Amino acid sequence: DVSTERYRSKYRIDGYFILYVGSIDESKNVHELFDYFIQYHEDHKTDLKLVLIGKAHIPIPDRPDIISLGFVSEEDKFDAMSSALALLQPSRYESLSLVALESWLVETPVLVNGDSEVLKYQCRQSNGGLYYSSYDEFELALTCLLNDPDMAAMMGRQGRTFVQERFNWDVILAKFRALIDTLTGS
Repeated sequence: DVSTERYRSKYRIDGYFILYVGSIDESKNVHELFDYFIQYHEDHKTDLKLVLIGKAHIPIPDRPDIISLGFVSEEDKFDAMSSALALLQPSRYESLSLVALESWLVETPVLVNGDSEVLKYQCRQSNGGLYYSSYDEFELALTCLLNDPDMAAMMGRQGRTFVQERFNWDVILAKFRALIDTLTGS
């Protein structure tokens, strides 16, 4: 079971935060996430925080609103996901994002880079998140999530339904069986 209270108590993080989980490096476009988050913070004077989970390969801005936790346990990762306003996936070149699927399983919406056709497609199919291709779109999407918690919660629930319907073992095995039947002419 995930626990928002356990996470917030352990890491002493109050209020709204957005979450990034993964390798903190340029290939994942995290530097742009930093730029966009800092610009958003300056434009809106909000208490919103950016929490990072993963190994840093680039410098992390030294700011009180950007919190790097490094590696954490699976329990802490899922607790963080369930506590976050949204999971961020800034990569332009992401294929199937396991952390997005995990986030949806705990009913947390995602905010993804719209330049990744796969992530954008998953958001459209699931109705479980928003996507951006510029700072203005990032700003608008994040503001929507902050200002409409009911919409964010609905997106999280829709994401969970999407994962349960498309990525459960019965569905996966049926797809493999159909593929094998096609290849063998059965």
